Amino acid sequence: MRALIESIEQHGRTVKVYPVATLVLLAIAAQILYTGWIKHTLTHSVGYLLAVWCGLLLTDVVVKIAPAPAVGFPIKHPVMQESLIIIGSIVLGMVLLIVRFSPVWTTIHGLGRVSLFVLLLLFVFPIALALVFLFIYRYKLRQLGINLQYWYLPIFINLLFGGITLAVAPELSHWKIFFRGTRFFGALYTGIITAGLAEEFTRMLLQTRLGHAFHNKGIGFVVATSLWASMHMPLDWSQHPHKSFMQIVIGALQIIPIGLFWGYLTHRTKSLLPAVLTHGLNLWGIQNSL
Repeated sequence: MRALIESIEQHGRTVKVYPVATLVLLAIAAQILYTGWIKHTLTHSVGYLLAVWCGLLLTDVVVKIAPAPAVGFPIKHPVMQESLIIIGSIVLGMVLLIVRFSPVWTTIHGLGRVSLFVLLLLFVFPIALALVFLFIYRYKLRQLGINLQYWYLPIFINLLFGGITLAVAPELSHWKIFFRGTRFFGALYTGIITAGLAEEFTRMLLQTRLGHAFHNKGIGFVVATSLWASMHMPLDWSQHPHKSFMQIVIGALQIIPIGLFWGYLTHRTKSLLPAVLTHGLNLWGIQNSL
């Protein structure tokens, strides 16, 4: 009980320390609630925001009850230099995604398509960033959050998100599809490796560097996750060509809360594993169809 009270008090202090980031998040939350009201899915919207906050609270409680020694995320080189490298990689990845999901892709053949595919692998997943930080900047794996700390936390988080999803929007659960036939291993690989590991590694690098660059962790977290959310826009556009640009933007805004939660999970545990597993096994889909 003490850990719970201390965690709630800590959230209150965080709001006071990072007022700008708090206002941005309140605006996004208001937009999500407004969309839910317009679409008659307000219960779903409230459940989504509640799941995110309860996830933050659960993470803090577990870390307080079972603290673990950690290396953290040191920055070994000039922060602006590292930040620009990361942002440049993200922007290039976004441009490549726009090309991949635009009609232009069908006009590219042969060596040109192969070259673009290789670049997609390097900058979207983000292999190039990993190579730079490991072999040029000489970071050790543990300095990049590669450890087994709090490996069990995603179990409790999934139970939390699952319970809330089944209560407010049970039709969004993907678990039945996940366990159907041969899709299991494909979904596991896609969720944990291509989505969870790739995206959480990039988010960790960016939110830590921007937090130092702005001298404000809150702003760093919000900017990093906003860039992450924007990278989903080309795919959303290709899958729903009937949507307007504003609808695509709103769709990106609506995944920012859960993205911030995953980033906070990495920040508090000083490990990529909990966020990677929570993200990769996010088969409840409560952030979808808002």
